[in-house]
Amino acid sequence: MTDPARTDATTSASLARAAIRDALSTEKWRPGEQLPAERGLSEMLGVNRMSLRQALLALENEGAVFRVDRKGWFVSQKRFDYDLMNHVSFERAAAAQGTATWTDLDQDVVEADAGNAALFGLNAGDPLLRIRGWGAFNGHRAFMHDVMINLSAAPDFAERLAGQSFTTVWIEHYGVDPRLSGLRIRPVRLEGLAQQILGCTNGAPGLYIRRIKTNADGQVIQIDREFWRFESLELHISPDAVSPGGTDR
Repeated sequence: MTDPARTDATTSASLARAAIRDALSTEKWRPGEQLPAERGLSEMLGVNRMSLRQALLALENEGAVFRVDRKGWFVSQKRFDYDLMNHVSFERAAAAQGTATWTDLDQDVVEADAGNAALFGLNAGDPLLRIRGWGAFNGHRAFMHDVMINLSAAPDFAERLAGQSFTTVWIEHYGVDPRLSGLRIRPVRLEGLAQQILGCTNGAPGLYIRRIKTNADGQVIQIDREFWRFESLELHISPDAVSPGGTDR
């Protein structure tokens, strides 16, 4: 037998979702703008807090809104159009769409664990340069990057980086044009360091993207691991650009 209370709550949540979606389509709240607090928004829409929360979570899963930890709900901004196969830096790709900024939070030489050693074709314990940080699109933190550099191919990579993109360093300092040799994408829940850096709530929807890059001889020189906010990007692949690259910082 159907529970009337549950049916009413579901109906209220659906109505609230439709009302918020309509308000977003008419830009009652503009991209990047914070929505009213849940109490005020539930009163505005004439629904209870539970129904409103269901509506907001559904809209979050659609990428229409996002949450910032301890601040509230915001209207999603324009998505970064991410061409996975195109050989261009994040900075240059974003320049045609908006503005890009990034920050490297730490750089450390680490010993390759068994997993990374297998991917790089190295021995466990061999040195890798690990660089972690975040990138922002139109002022909104969009992804966390966790990049591993093969120091046997570029022993002084850290000194060469100095605010440049990884691709620029490879091309200008080492004469290497990185080639994309492996790509993996999967949905994730943003937790731990990624959640803290991106400022989202624990368990917010996201995408994990891993790219393996080689030189012309097939040596793995770099592995990128990125954790993206779900509402921040739209993925596509250009059939004419299926060889070198990947969007790099």
